[in-house]
This record gives sequence, C-alpha cells and structure tokens, in this order.
Amino acid sequence: MLKLLALFIVLPLLDLWLLSALAGDSFLGFGFAVGLVICTGLIGASLAKRQGLTAWRNFNREVGQGALPANAMLDGVLILLAGAVLITPGLITDVVGLALLTPPIRFLVRRRLVKKLTSQIEVRQVGPSTGTHQDAAVIDAEFQRREDDPESDRR
Repeated sequence: MLKLLALFIVLPLLDLWLLSALAGDSFLGFGFAVGLVICTGLIGASLAKRQGLTAWRNFNREVGQGALPANAMLDGVLILLAGAVLITPGLITDVVGLALLTPPIRFLVRRRLVKKLTSQIEVRQVGPSTGTHQDAAVIDAEFQRREDDPESDRR
C-alpha cells in the first residue's frame, strides 16, 4: 500500500518536473510540451482502442475453443491499464502507457505478473469428507413418549 501511495505522489511530481523542464527550454517551449502530451494521449487512446478490440476477439476465440483465456484476460487488463495511464497527463505516464501497448513489452509484463501471482497462490487438495469426526462425542440414546405422564407433554 505504501508503494502505491508513493507512486501516486512521486510520479505526478516527476511528470510535473519533466513538463516544466521541457517548457522552460528556449527551443521547445510550453506549447511544444503541451502538444506532445496531447498527441501522445490521442495516439495512445487510438492504439488502446484497437488493441482492446483485438484482445476481446482473442478472448472470445479462446472461450469458443473451450480454452481458459488467461492470457487474453491479462492482455485486456494491461491494455485497460495502459489506457488509464495514457489519459493521465504527463510524459512519463504516456511513455509507460505506450510501452504497455506494445505487444513485446506487454508479454514481458504479463509473464512477470503471472510468475508473481502464481508464487503467492497456494493450492491445496481436499478429499471427500467421511462425515465423522474423531473427537466428536456421540451419545446413543432411545426415548419413548408416555401418554399417561403429563410431565412429558411439557418438555
């Protein structure tokens, strides 16, 4: 949680610093920096839409073949993350978003993510239960209702 909080604090500050450094340069200027952010956002949004549709088709194809579409699902999540990062203003976030939209980088991220997730998951096999417990106390008893005893009706 602390890493995520640091990411949301440090990353915008770095983006702001980079934008101000580009805008402060006499050659590039503020207009170029803002134009660069807008262009990368538009290009990224177009790529995210196209690759998102491709991931959706791959997902449907794998489901239609009866396979578990784990890779297609992770691709879809990474493309969605790339789109979310791309609409965040800033050059660093745009570079990260565009990198996630390239299939080779996405493959490497997906492989690392799967490795991390599978190392944290513990799989256990459980057999069928016999229905008995060894330490359960069983009391075997019989009862009979007496019609002539008024005390047995109250209980």
